[in-house]
Amino acid sequence: MQQNKIQFISESVEQKVNSALTLAFSTCPLLRWIYPEPDQYILQFPNFVKHYCGEAYLCGSGAFVENGTKGALLWQREDEHVDFNELKSFLTGSATEHRRDDVIRLFEKFNDYHPTGPYWYMTVIGTDPAFQRQGVGSDLLQYWLRLCDQKQMTTYCEATSLPAVRLYERMGWTVLDSVSMADSPAFYPMIRHPK
Repeated sequence: MQQNKIQFISESVEQKVNSALTLAFSTCPLLRWIYPEPDQYILQFPNFVKHYCGEAYLCGSGAFVENGTKGALLWQREDEHVDFNELKSFLTGSATEHRRDDVIRLFEKFNDYHPTGPYWYMTVIGTDPAFQRQGVGSDLLQYWLRLCDQKQMTTYCEATSLPAVRLYERMGWTVLDSVSMADSPAFYPMIRHPK
C-alpha cells in the first residue's frame, strides 16, 4: 500500500527534484565511475539528467514524493526518447578524460538492449539518503508501473546495482544481461511487460 504522497513533476520543481536526485546518486557505482571527483559529479549531475532523461520536467514525465522531495522517478514515454548523438556529445565533453572512450562505448551498449517496439524508459529513480528505507522508491515504482499497466506499455530500465535488480525483479522486471566496459561497474538492462 502506497504510504507517500506522490505528484507529477513540472518545470517549477526541477531544481528541487534534481537536488534530491543528486544526493541519491552520489553513491551510484556507474555515475561515480563516470564522475569520480566530488566537485565534478556535483557540477555535471544536473546536466547529465538533462541529456540522459530528456525533457522530463517540460513533459511532466516524472513523479516525486512530496514533503521535502524525498525522492523522484523520471521516465521517457515512447515518443520522448533522447537523441543519442546529443548524449554522446555531452558525455564526451564531461566524463573523466581517461575514461571517455569507455564511457561512450558503455552507453552505446545501453542502446543495444532497448526494446524495438514502443516502450517507456525509466531513466532514473532515487531517494535522498536521509529518507531511504521509508518505502519512497517502492511507492514511486508502484505508482509508475500502475500508469504503465493502464497504458499496456512495456517498460525498460538499466539497474546499476544488485539491490536495485532485486527490487525491480520483485516488481516484474527481468534481467536481460550483465554488461560492463573495461573497469566500469556492471549494469543490468531489464524489461517488464505490462500486467
